[in-house]
Amino acid sequence: MKRLLVGYRAQDLFVKGRRGAKQPSPLLDGEVTCHVLDIYHRHAIEKTHHVKAVCSAHLPEGPWDEIYFKTGPKLMSGELSLDMLQEISRLTGGDLRPPRFHLEFEGKERDRNALLEKIVGDPGRVRDFSSTWRASVPGCEPIELTSLPGCFCHRRADDGGLALAEVVSRELSARGDAAEGLEFLDMGCGCGLVGFLVASAVKGVGLVMVDSHSRAVEAANLNSKRLGIPAEIILSDNGTPARMDGSFDVFAGNPPYYSDYRIAEVFLETAVRALKPGGTCYTVVKNDAGLKPVQERYFPSVEVVRRRGYCVLKSVKTA
Repeated sequence: MKRLLVGYRAQDLFVKGRRGAKQPSPLLDGEVTCHVLDIYHRHAIEKTHHVKAVCSAHLPEGPWDEIYFKTGPKLMSGELSLDMLQEISRLTGGDLRPPRFHLEFEGKERDRNALLEKIVGDPGRVRDFSSTWRASVPGCEPIELTSLPGCFCHRRADDGGLALAEVVSRELSARGDAAEGLEFLDMGCGCGLVGFLVASAVKGVGLVMVDSHSRAVEAANLNSKRLGIPAEIILSDNGTPARMDGSFDVFAGNPPYYSDYRIAEVFLETAVRALKPGGTCYTVVKNDAGLKPVQERYFPSVEVVRRRGYCVLKSVKTA
């Protein structure tokens, strides 16, 4: 029995046993593959449960005897849920019923039924959930970027990302010819908003982009080809590979700020590791009161540059 689990995180694959003790879910019995979109969740599943986990932008082909899908409004966007369910329908030949398919939905029953009906009620329809939109920095022509469900700020440019791109582009452009050949690391790149805007404004920049989400990496690769901007795009949840340590002139990151800045700390640890002495780190936040003290633990000083109602935090690595 080959079973595919879609949308489950490591903590979802426990059940309460006797006396409330955690034990592995029966879903893990047999030949099981867990599919995730974020490589962080792949590593967590492999470490916690020692089962096969696959991180990819699309579902593995199988064949599968059973597919279990866990979703809900608090777990993923409606578009992403529908996109994944559409892929599952293709893999099952349209059979979205037990025992072939099981939907574990965290939310209201009517929302669960409405999600299923969009696929079951119109089985021949193939929806395209990608979105293409334009963005620019001052003094440059707009570029077109495509994003996918699951990407940060799908369907629009993030204002914090725009603020970050504008500040970095302006400061690198002010270097003139000295900016050519600079190595630029865009961490948490999403579909590539910051990196591609900077590379379009500052010619000759060597661009490396990192994200932990497989859909972001797929979108960034697509945009690199469409824009004709060469970039090395890496799927990673712990920064850059070792061979890149100390090789970058510029680091830019727009980290999420939940989990008490723990993810932001991963960004800053990577910045310190990746930058050359004299290299510049740029991060962005709505209010600098929370992130600035964190960044000061990694760099000797932090300059605050205000843009678009955001704070871009600039630091230079001294050694």
